[in-house]
Amino acid sequence: MNFGQRLKLIRTSRDLSVDDLADATQIHASTIKRIERRGIRPSLPTVKKLADALNVKAALLLGVTK
Repeated sequence: MNFGQRLKLIRTSRDLSVDDLADATQIHASTIKRIERRGIRPSLPTVKKLADALNVKAALLLGVTK
């Protein structure tokens, strides 16, 4: 599973739309859609904003398992 797939899974499990997440992070909705659909790798500051908005650790979004 890539970053975008994990992001979408967590976002939808919290019943958030892309627009909801965009509002919470100040990241444009089209950017979030590109990350989720095309697997584009976001910058670390973007990962942090997404993780904070979803109330998860960035490592979870990045797929780090330790």
